[in-house]
This record gives sequence, C-alpha cells and structure tokens, in this order.
Amino acid sequence: METASITDDIKRKAYEAGYDLCGTVPADSLKEYLSCLDKRIQRFPKSRHLYERLYDFGSPEKKEEWAKSIIVCVRRYNKYRVPPEASRYFGKAYLFDGRLTCSEECKGTVLLEEYLRDLGLLFFRDFTPARWAAVKAGLGQFGKNNFLYTQYGSWVWIDTWTVNLELKYDGPVALTQVCPEDCRRCIDACPTQALCEPFAMDRGICISHLSYFSTALPAEHLRDQMGTWLYGCDVCQDVCPRNKNTWDGEREFPELDSIAGLLAPEKIAEMDEGTFLETIQPRFSYIGKGNIWLWKCNAIRAMANSGDPKYHRYIRQACGERDENVKAMARWACNKLGI
Repeated sequence: METASITDDIKRKAYEAGYDLCGTVPADSLKEYLSCLDKRIQRFPKSRHLYERLYDFGSPEKKEEWAKSIIVCVRRYNKYRVPPEASRYFGKAYLFDGRLTCSEECKGTVLLEEYLRDLGLLFFRDFTPARWAAVKAGLGQFGKNNFLYTQYGSWVWIDTWTVNLELKYDGPVALTQVCPEDCRRCIDACPTQALCEPFAMDRGICISHLSYFSTALPAEHLRDQMGTWLYGCDVCQDVCPRNKNTWDGEREFPELDSIAGLLAPEKIAEMDEGTFLETIQPRFSYIGKGNIWLWKCNAIRAMANSGDPKYHRYIRQACGERDENVKAMARWACNKLGI
C-alpha cells in the first residue's frame, strides 16, 4: 500500500474514532522544541530541574530507533457541561479526561490503536511534545499563553502516536489567526505571573503545576495568588479573546455528575482515604495515591481564599488532622482569616 493511501486511511480511522483533527509529521521534526527548552532554562533558572526532564520528549527517535512518524490527533472537550460545583476549582480539561475508560474518547482511542496494530505497525503513545507536534502538523497555532489554538479555541486534548513507518506529512498552516500584537490579557491575568511574557512560562510557579505536582507546601505568597484553584487552572484561557464563544457545553461527560458533589472543597477537606482512593484519585491521577494531603491542602487554601465564612468550621477542623502539611496549611488559613 502506498504511503499516501496508508496516511489517508489512518486519518479516516482517527475521525471515525471521534477525533476532530488529525495530522502527521516526521519523528525528527521537533528540534525547535529543544531550543525552546534551552531558552526556558535560561529565562527561569530556578525551574531548571522541571525543564531538564522534558528534553527526551523532543527526540522520539532516541526512545525507539524505529521511530519515523508521529500521528497527531486532536479532540475538543468544549462540548461538555461543567458542573457548577467544579467551575471555580478545576481546570476544565481534567474534568473531561479522555483517558478514562468510561469515556467515548477512550473507546475511540482503543479502536484507533487496534487499527494501527492491524496495519502491522509498531507504535508508542504520547512521549512527544504534543502541542509542538500539532503545530508542525498544521492543526493549529500557539497562543501567547502557550496553548494550542484551533477552530475550537484552546479547549482541546492532543494524543500522539509515534510509528515505525514513513507517512505523507502535513505542514504548518499559515498564521491567519494569531494573537494581536498588543494583547496581554492572559499575561496580565496570570495570578502568579508564571506567564510573564508572550510564549514563555515559569513552570515552577504555575498554579496547575503547584496544584498537583507539589512535593511540599507552596510559599506563603503563592498561596494567596493561587486563589480557589484545586486542580489545574484556566485563568489564561478563560480571559483569552480567542476563546470567546467557543464553549458549547451541552453534553454530559460520563459519570461526572455522580461525583460532582465530592469535588466541593469542604468535601475534599473532610475526605477519608478510602473515598479518595476509590473515587477521586483514579479520575484525577496527577495527584498520587499517597498524596491525599495535597488535595486537602489545596482545599483548605481554596476555602481560605474564597472569603466565604461558611468554610471557617472546616478550616478549624483541619487543624486537628494528622498530616503535618495539612495542619500547617490549616493554621496558615486560620491566621489569614483571623479565626
């Protein structure tokens, strides 16, 4: 079968599997990503350790010698309804995770991978700089907030597969819709100033990173700036004019409403380990199984920053928790609120 025909068949199967966009690029076409990492480290030396671990993503051919092409698939999640209980606290992408086995997206991914196997291809999933690959494949462009922008705005998930076959490759699209030169809405809105200039971001103080990858309590000045975000952060996307009127929000995501009540900060602050491990952690897995303390600290901080006195009793109650980090966050919250 000819290269062009195989490529077209793979794309057709991706659309049948529920993806909205699909493109292909050579596996060795991501060197600009490596240069970008160099610049990030120079710009944010305190976060060097967070960027150094990302270099391998830019050279998939080093992971597997047979790597020749990257298939990039994009799906939008702006079609789903955000539960009101979660709207102030969760980055929306994490509410609609297509890796969850209950989702139609996961079922579609399984179908696509079965097709790649039927073609006799070797492949591995992800382990590439997905946004860079999507831009190279002509599926969208970078915004100043570093997100990929498509006709669906930036509300998209990106999946990639690196395969052992040369394909018919796509190229970057013309920059027909870019951020206006004088627009700084995302930069000015970033609560911690992690996004301090266009196309640059200090991962070490990004709220999303701090909310689920922290190994210790954030500095006190950052706790105020992190606001009510429990898991992820959407500020730079919410304020972006390019995202205006791009959220449909009509469909229900599987099994989300059934747990929405557990996502309120006071519920998380009181949560027992069994409920966490059975219901919450499998769905929001960036916080590890042994890190319920981080969930509780995020919840206490969110309640303290909300300004709502209804949370005071939960914060005071948390001062009696066994975990030292949770107790320390609760004491900080009590001091902040004078309770």
